[in-house]
Amino acid sequence: MNKHNQLIKKLKLSILSINNLIERYFTNFKNLKSNFKKGELIKNNRVFFGFSAAVILTLGYFLLPTIYDENIIKSTIKNQVYKKYNINLDVKDNVRYGLIPRPHFVVKDLPIILDKKEIGVIKNFKSYIALNNFFLSKNIEIKDLILNKTDFYLKKNDLIFFEELLMTPPNDNKIVIKNSNIFFQNENDELLFLNKIKNSKFYYDSMNLENTFTSKNEIFNIPYKLIIKNDKFNKEINIDFNSKKIRLNLSNYISYQDNLKKGILDILFVNKTTELSYQIKENSLIFKNDDKILSGSLDFKPFYLKADLNYDGISTKDLFTDESIFIDLIKSEIFNNQNLNANINLKIKDITNINELNNLELKINLNQGIINLSESKIHWKDDLIISMQDGILDYNDEGIFLTGRLIIQLEDLNNFYQSFQIKKMNRKKLKKIEVDFVYNFNRNKFQFDNIKIDNNSYENVDIFIDNYNSSEKKFFNKIIFKNFVKEFINNYSG
Repeated sequence: MNKHNQLIKKLKLSILSINNLIERYFTNFKNLKSNFKKGELIKNNRVFFGFSAAVILTLGYFLLPTIYDENIIKSTIKNQVYKKYNINLDVKDNVRYGLIPRPHFVVKDLPIILDKKEIGVIKNFKSYIALNNFFLSKNIEIKDLILNKTDFYLKKNDLIFFEELLMTPPNDNKIVIKNSNIFFQNENDELLFLNKIKNSKFYYDSMNLENTFTSKNEIFNIPYKLIIKNDKFNKEINIDFNSKKIRLNLSNYISYQDNLKKGILDILFVNKTTELSYQIKENSLIFKNDDKILSGSLDFKPFYLKADLNYDGISTKDLFTDESIFIDLIKSEIFNNQNLNANINLKIKDITNINELNNLELKINLNQGIINLSESKIHWKDDLIISMQDGILDYNDEGIFLTGRLIIQLEDLNNFYQSFQIKKMNRKKLKKIEVDFVYNFNRNKFQFDNIKIDNNSYENVDIFIDNYNSSEKKFFNKIIFKNFVKEFINNYSG
């Protein structure tokens, strides 16, 4: 029994000893944690106050311009922009200060003045500030300029605004113009065209010693990219124009060493490259190339273009289908300008996808938005001469349509009959066929009416034409076209 009691006593003492150890451990841990927190708090307070002081000093530094005299800021912006870029800004409204992404001044609805007249309004003007002289309120330096949502109202003589930007003395700054419009007007304030500026930038290229202008634009619903580089030392300008939509690339070199400006233009149009030389006089531009592929003149006042273009070969797909470059230009509404007048003669030696067609003479006359193709003609080998009278091109919501009257002169009747394998019993003599037509570019479909053969009408022919009009046959298909001609002659003969 005594042994049993002694064992119990020893066990109790052991448990008590373990409890004391556990209590001492947690007491020491608690004290250590308390002391650690006090040390960290002191340390964190030092970091916090140091960080706060740095933030206050930094913000105070960057917010210094807000305490400047606003009249001084207005005068600084106006004078420095004019001195650096020859841009006259009428700074009247309040100037706001911004900090993000870097210190800048903002002015709303800021007019641009040229020769004492307003040529534009900047809806959102921003000028960044150099950081090296913040404390000198009278010596704040204006850096990069942002002209956002600017509407320019320009006439021919006002283009000097952009020309002078390309003459800017070398500097490290840039001018960005974005989301803006150029309304180009004639002397009567009538709108000639609208050019939309998506994003453009003027800057000095210190590597090549050139003033550079890069821009993404849109005109007549045609997007294009433009790069202009001015080498003032050699008095040379290089211009690159690119528009994927109309498949046109232009590379232009201009020398302005004397009063007569002249240059060389490389044109890549529908996969055909042409080099063009030109001269710019006061109110006109004269151009030509050595191969006599392209020549003509452009009068600036009034806006009138006269041009002769010659091609060795082109496909009807590039002229008369909904995917052609010609149709893309019509859809762009570039020809709908009431102030655009042009007389273009396009001569094409061969139609590449229809061997029998050749010597196309397409006469395009533009007058107050009307596209007239009268007097155009094409040859079917040496057998036929097909001329068009009263040809008008119309574009509306329903599609693109060419309407007019065709006059077909038969020059070599025997060869014509042989080509289309007309039976000898149906080979009647005829000299001229006349027919009214409507061609739908979207459907690649002709419709004919009022046919006369040597000034006479024929019932069988009229019935045949009505049946053709009600069908969906494509005219510019070689087999369908030959069958059409063959059936037409057979109905006339029968």
